[in-house]
Amino acid sequence: MIAQSPGITNIRAYVSPRGGSEAHAFAQSKAKPVHSIAPVPRRIDAEARAVNFAAATELDSRKESHSDMNDWLNVLVRKRIAKARANGETLPPEMAWVAEHDHQVYVKRFKPLVWVVLALCAFGLAQTTQPLALVATAVFFYFYIDFYSGVLHVVLDNPQFVKLPLIGVPCVEFQWHHTFPFDISTRRLFDVWGDLNVLLIAKSVFLFGICGFTTTTFMVAAVGYAWGYANQLSHRLTHTAPRQRPKLATWMQENGVLLEPSVHHAHHVDHTVSFPVLNGRSRGLIQRMLGVVPNGYPWLVLFVLLTAFDLVAVVWCIEWIWG
Repeated sequence: MIAQSPGITNIRAYVSPRGGSEAHAFAQSKAKPVHSIAPVPRRIDAEARAVNFAAATELDSRKESHSDMNDWLNVLVRKRIAKARANGETLPPEMAWVAEHDHQVYVKRFKPLVWVVLALCAFGLAQTTQPLALVATAVFFYFYIDFYSGVLHVVLDNPQFVKLPLIGVPCVEFQWHHTFPFDISTRRLFDVWGDLNVLLIAKSVFLFGICGFTTTTFMVAAVGYAWGYANQLSHRLTHTAPRQRPKLATWMQENGVLLEPSVHHAHHVDHTVSFPVLNGRSRGLIQRMLGVVPNGYPWLVLFVLLTAFDLVAVVWCIEWIWG
């Protein structure tokens, strides 16, 4: 294990009651007299949990033993679940889902797509013919992406969505961040940016499909995607140890340009507050919205609508204002 990043508190340790051998125990119980049925499942279940825990404890959890931090984090996941089963306690939905499906929570992302997005950002910024529209769009997205990240965070934090299609796996992977808050600062930056691959593909389908391949469309995509990557970086920096944080990033955090670590760490103490992760300026708005509409399917609908049409709406507004 590694030491947790400074400021990270109240990391939850969830555990599970299931040893995964109920079916085997039931099959054996069929061949036993009635008076022997009760103790058999308990004995077999306990033995299976002990075997699972013993196997997991043999995994090398030393960080320096793994060249890929995704592999190291997945070892920690297996050890957490094995310990949970050995203790016979209850797993939260995201852990139970991983245990049931033997899912790899941390994976290498398709980095060529990240390079494509970065190239698109450079192209979209370079070919714009309306500098004033570019500046206005950049300012707007600085505030809007913070709000969008809050909505996305609310949705991905909802354990009810773990078993849903499409959004379920991202929810599972995101909710493990509550157990291992240091995961985002441990993984490579391109993997952290690559977590947005599917989301950016979906947004691009709607944006270019509706608005076409115009200079305005490319400019909006460039600014929006760039702030999206900045949002991921800001979140990562809140979990980066101060001695490893660039001085410029520390200055930006201290002066409110990027999210200050203590503001975000409040979310790891109370998972119902402090959702935005770019600069935190929409934090109050998100909390007021949650006070009116609790986390649930209306938030999922809002997220889907914003994902599909937010960039489209920005393009329309720019074309209406600047012609």
